[in-house]
Amino acid sequence: MRNLKKKHILRKILFFSFILILIGSFVWGESGKFQIYIFGGINRVFEYGSENDYVMGENDFPTTPSHTPSSFGASIGYFFADNIGIELDGRLCLSSKITLEDPSDQDTVEIDASKHYSLSLNFIYRLFKGNLRPYLAIGGGFDVLSAEDETYTSEYGYEIEFLVPEKTVDPLIQLGGGIQYFLSSSAGVRLDIRYVLIFDDPDNINSFNIMAGVFLKF
Repeated sequence: MRNLKKKHILRKILFFSFILILIGSFVWGESGKFQIYIFGGINRVFEYGSENDYVMGENDFPTTPSHTPSSFGASIGYFFADNIGIELDGRLCLSSKITLEDPSDQDTVEIDASKHYSLSLNFIYRLFKGNLRPYLAIGGGFDVLSAEDETYTSEYGYEIEFLVPEKTVDPLIQLGGGIQYFLSSSAGVRLDIRYVLIFDDPDNINSFNIMAGVFLKF
């Protein structure tokens, strides 16, 4: 049943994407400078924290392992010239299961990593013209943690409380690139890859985003 539901959802996504491309192909002209991009993909978050940060009763699980939640978003861009533009990008990173370990006794607890969303402004440089247009991107913005206080039971039977940190907004920088493929003069598909660095306290968070979706030019 789960596989059937997933296939049904995938068909809806593909159908919606196709409709967007058709609308862009017939409604907007070739001279448009704005672009809207709708996308989804994965966000590979690398391990952060250290056993050196362990404090009994305060930070019993100091290391967060690598995990790969799903991510979705949209952006709007404006191109000053055919190859140079700026883009306002918003992304939502969903929750995922992770297992933390207490380095003092190897007790473990499975928790839900918090959702978070980001907003960034990026400069886009297309390397050349044509239907297939690779590009570079660099920019910055901020990341907002969306979390609530939670209590979990560890493998050894202890109740572990995770409190929302006082600071939930952190600056970020990102760089990367991708490929745009124009299916018509005003619509197409896009693959986007970004390295993101979030300046968190006490440890910075590094992640690698891989996104794909459709874009419309108007």
